[in-house]
Amino acid sequence: MSGFTASNSRIRVVDTVNNVDETVFDTDNDMPHIVGVSYISNVAVDFDDLTETQSYIGEDCVGGFETDWYWVYTPAVWYSFLVYVPGEWNFQYNWFYSSYERVYTPSYYEFAREYTPSSYDRESETTYNDCLYTVSYYQWSVDAEEYSSTTNIGTLPTDEDGNAIDVDFITVQATGVRTTAGKDPRFNQALPTTVPSKTFSFQGSVLLESSGKANGNSWFRRIMSVYPSGSNLKLKVQESVATLVRGAYDASFPHINDTRSTYSFNFKVFFGKFRQ
Repeated sequence: MSGFTASNSRIRVVDTVNNVDETVFDTDNDMPHIVGVSYISNVAVDFDDLTETQSYIGEDCVGGFETDWYWVYTPAVWYSFLVYVPGEWNFQYNWFYSSYERVYTPSYYEFAREYTPSSYDRESETTYNDCLYTVSYYQWSVDAEEYSSTTNIGTLPTDEDGNAIDVDFITVQATGVRTTAGKDPRFNQALPTTVPSKTFSFQGSVLLESSGKANGNSWFRRIMSVYPSGSNLKLKVQESVATLVRGAYDASFPHINDTRSTYSFNFKVFFGKFRQ
């Protein structure tokens, strides 16, 4: 039947519905409660620049005209040939008669020789070459990597004897700012971030940055996790990068050296247990 009982530090509330007793509240059951709170300020989160690799794709022929120069040797040579000497009339002075007389010299042929010295002449020939030179093609790709780094940022709450309480869960209230906005390696714009301008809460992990391919598939994630381990509260920073191929040949990613992001956070951490 419906009722309230308290016995030996146990509190139990029962409600009877249709003759069936249903437990509404029972301190013997697991129930979340906070056993400690910690304030942690100026927590730095730093992601390095991404890297890229150049890969050889192949080469193509480029045609064009080319000119070949060469020397031509012409040896020395003598030429023999006949030379025609035409007849002519000349006036000659006759000393005997003391007068000029006209004398005719008939035409004739005579042999002559002419020498041409040897020579070197530079000549050229222009032709079209289908493969005058080759052009090599390269492609760049963002390097795939899985990176993580873990640091201690605090300690778990302790009991009255100074022993760390074995907590069951933590809830983090965070405020933060991106102090360096890393750019997408492909574009001149900052990587999308999930960090709001006001307080936000998370348990375990929170996605800080991400980016996708043209088809919508994710290739890049940056994650922050806060969790207890032993007597310490730990911060884990993770980066997961898949290979991303540049869409154009002979061009690296224009903003690969601008991809570093940094954050600064303030945490209010609630440590909880399900059973005291």
